[in-house]
Amino acid sequence: MLRFNTEAFLQDWPEHFPATVAHEVAHSVVYRRYGLGTVRPHGTEWRELMQHLGFAPRVTHQTPLTGRRTRVYLYQCRCRSHQLGARRHSLVIRAGYRYTCTACGETLTFENRVQWRE
Repeated sequence: MLRFNTEAFLQDWPEHFPATVAHEVAHSVVYRRYGLGTVRPHGTEWRELMQHLGFAPRVTHQTPLTGRRTRVYLYQCRCRSHQLGARRHSLVIRAGYRYTCTACGETLTFENRVQWRE
């Protein structure tokens, strides 16, 4: 099943169609070809397919979205605080993933605090 952010399409149709459609179709093709969990979501296979389809392999867009609050989980290292989204936090809690700070190299530890981000 392909899912799209309606607000993004309504705000900037030319930016999102057809590039966002190709982005999601490329995910579907890669997962069907290699299987879920065997390749990175925006890894080499996905990037090559996007280029084959004639699109830049962009992961994010620049359309400012409003009205969507997201939960962020606060993590700490030696030098600062970090905000991880729900997906990365879940990987830490459920799958034992460990993230490290790119500045100091220390493993991030969950502060047991949650905030909302607009």
